[in-house]
Amino acid sequence: MISPDILAIVYRQIEQSIRHLLNEQNHDPYMPTYGCFDRRYWAWKIVDFPEATYQRGVYPIAWLLEHSKTSKSEEKAVLVTAIRAGLLFSCRIQHNDGSFDQAFPYEHSFGATAFLLHPLLLAYQVIWERCTLEEQKLITKSLQKAADFLCHHDEAHSHIANHLAGAALSLMTAGRFFNESSYEKRSEELVSRVLANQSSEGWFLEYEGADPGYQTLCLSYLAQVYILNPNKTLREALAKAVDFLTWFIHPDGTFGGEYGSRRTAIYYAGGLALLADEFPLAGSMTRFMLRSIALGHTITAADVDMGNLAPLLSNYALAMEAGRTDEKKLPPLPCEQEDVSHDFPQAGLYIRGSKKYFAIVGASNGGVLKVYDRKKKMIYWNDGGYAGQTDRGKWVTTQMTDLARPVTVDKSEICIEAPFYSMLHNVPTPFQFIVLRLLNLTIMRNLWLGNMIKQLLVRMLISDKKAALLHLTRVVHFYPESITVMDKLHGKLDLRWLVYGRPFVAIHMASANYFENPETSFTASKVQNVPVNELTTKGMIELQVTI
Repeated sequence: MISPDILAIVYRQIEQSIRHLLNEQNHDPYMPTYGCFDRRYWAWKIVDFPEATYQRGVYPIAWLLEHSKTSKSEEKAVLVTAIRAGLLFSCRIQHNDGSFDQAFPYEHSFGATAFLLHPLLLAYQVIWERCTLEEQKLITKSLQKAADFLCHHDEAHSHIANHLAGAALSLMTAGRFFNESSYEKRSEELVSRVLANQSSEGWFLEYEGADPGYQTLCLSYLAQVYILNPNKTLREALAKAVDFLTWFIHPDGTFGGEYGSRRTAIYYAGGLALLADEFPLAGSMTRFMLRSIALGHTITAADVDMGNLAPLLSNYALAMEAGRTDEKKLPPLPCEQEDVSHDFPQAGLYIRGSKKYFAIVGASNGGVLKVYDRKKKMIYWNDGGYAGQTDRGKWVTTQMTDLARPVTVDKSEICIEAPFYSMLHNVPTPFQFIVLRLLNLTIMRNLWLGNMIKQLLVRMLISDKKAALLHLTRVVHFYPESITVMDKLHGKLDLRWLVYGRPFVAIHMASANYFENPETSFTASKVQNVPVNELTTKGMIELQVTI
């Protein structure tokens, strides 16, 4: 069984994080922003609109209200007041069409609405009896408007599996609550679309490829849909998704990272815990990762910002509700086995393990390489690929997602061809913000035009590929006791500096780059400096490192 001590630690993490949530919320009833969870907006006043998805904080508070170990009525009254205020503020910032804003005013975001409806609905079910009749009517109408919006609109700027799955869960929950078949039908359509874009390798599409971190979030939504509406097709998809995810748990307790399409390393525990009784490998992951969460070996609720705090806490709550798993019957994870080799060529991800090490190669991201010492259970080599700066101040990198990248593979050797690209390090300037707000207040209030401009922003920040005049051929040799990386760089590019051997993120991704596992992270950065003068003079250089 999962240790009760582990579950008790996770429960305390939930309690502590909810105190954080309550401090982010405006609890002053004499302010117009009463109930708002965006402290930047109501307290600091440094942003010009409230981030709607922060209102998801009402559900973890509602969960604690139902599962609190305190018998003090005063403490429970505080939680009830916070939930009611949060729900009513959500109603006030909702657009007439039922949508909410996340990234900018008048966004009418499908994703934000998808993420909000489910937690708002669950929180409302906990405290509706404590609301006045007028409040009940207002909140009920708001929830129905959000469901209607999700039925009649779509996300246009990219295929993001976890957004569609979140919308499907919201609509399935709303369909059951309102006894509205059209909501359930739309939910089934969205699930079908997610599954239609699932790779035969088990991964769901997140922008340009597979991202294990976001797949755990997507899985948490789909698992809840499955509980509400079980069917064979979804079950088979979940089984493949679980099998895929097992390969990206690391011996030190971390998960995912720079080899994923979105570079995320957050483990959302809820969906896998819900599926633990049905799929033994989901039980193995739950057993391993709940312990990692309790010990702080992976990213936890104490580490993330407000953008991810509520969904992460909601997943902890799901994991707590799922109960304990019989560990004696659970199969070992790949990172717990001495001799493993597995390829996901569609995702561009390759795993090799021996008695000495456990290694993951992210070929689709230009040769990202993570190597873990199996005995010490710590990361030894953490290489995000190449990063450098030209004489003109431009940043370049090999870390760009390309599922069609040429790769030659066998059990003992992986050869990757990786062009260099301009690094996507755009940050907004005051002038750009003025232009964006002018667009937000004018043409982007049209939903179609707003989505079109959003597509351009996604391309600029995540998927734009501007080639640089430099190329890498990386050959990774796997031996029983060691790994050798042989790199050949060729091309004509005047460089100030060029390095590899350090983790980094080369694209815009707000949910990446959290600090993780302080016990081992400092030991893994072994920066290798490339002699750029020799490279510039000869137009070619060969480098080798043994791990």
